Amino acid sequence: MSRALLMVSGAVVLVLGVVLLFFWHQRVVELTGAEWLISRLGLRAVEAAVLYGGTWLCVRGWNGRKA
Repeated sequence: MSRALLMVSGAVVLVLGVVLLFFWHQRVVELTGAEWLISRLGLRAVEAAVLYGGTWLCVRGWNGRKA
């Protein structure tokens, strides 16, 4: 059960990350009012962290061992 929960939560993180960060990227940049370089680098770092975290959860759930 916990393996399935890890995989589902990883998929949810990936989908929400794609929807919120990639599709609304320009809107978020406009809302921050930050410098071009800082806002772009910061958002790219958050995007990478979300994708890495979601992928890690999915892989951990898939490869998990029964206790």
